[in-house]
Amino acid sequence: MRTKTAHMQTTSFTDIARHLTDCGTPRVWSLLVAVFGELALDRDARISGSLLRHLTEQMGVKPEAMRVALHRLRKDGWIESARTGRTSDYFLTPWGHAQSMQASPRIYAAGPAAKSAWLVLSNPANPAQLEASPGAWVSSNVMITSVPPETEEVFTTPVTDTCPLPAWMSARICDADTVRLSQDFASALHALRATLGSDPQLTSIEIAALRVLLVHSWRRIILKAPVLPDHVFPDGWRGVECRVNVFNLLDQFPKQALASLETALVSGEPR
Repeated sequence: MRTKTAHMQTTSFTDIARHLTDCGTPRVWSLLVAVFGELALDRDARISGSLLRHLTEQMGVKPEAMRVALHRLRKDGWIESARTGRTSDYFLTPWGHAQSMQASPRIYAAGPAAKSAWLVLSNPANPAQLEASPGAWVSSNVMITSVPPETEEVFTTPVTDTCPLPAWMSARICDADTVRLSQDFASALHALRATLGSDPQLTSIEIAALRVLLVHSWRRIILKAPVLPDHVFPDGWRGVECRVNVFNLLDQFPKQALASLETALVSGEPR
């Protein structure tokens, strides 16, 4: 009877997870970065190999693929491991922790990346003076930025939602692949919500896996998008819709404590 129940749970969550993986097979090493960013960002946090394996299996990752990804992350300096009995615990290196901390505010920001934008025209012979400004280049000397440069050597004017950019300019804000990712993810989220229904019964480990898949999919989009307000993005961009739906789901399924997940794995939590 227990075996049948476990199979029903796995099948049910597989249907849920499929919506977030069908629009692009996740790179396992990148998925693991999202796991550590979601569950093990505290300095002393360690994830057991058993929990990592169980979480990634919920997401459709095969054990061999996880081992290869862990090896890559160790080689690249993201994580380290320590033996605990016959298994290993995994944790972020100081460098990996710094990288995750840098990206986390952008990934977990429930609101727009910026509220204001400016159109900046610089000297065509010296456009590099704006390289440190957050935003997007429209041409070699024209930039849309969320932080106006403090120099009189450029022309700066605000870009508001009542005076939108022309289409040829907004098309340069975000590349076509990222726009397409936002469209695919928006559609996936719509299908996911329909599958989840009004009151899905998920275990704590399934909730953790769902959150990681949501964060990973959103991370792939938002870290490629410039730090600019919503109104300057091009037609077809569905990042706003994605952000709203992602954070509604994250609110619906609260973050799971790492210690409680380890306990649930050992105890074999009921649904």
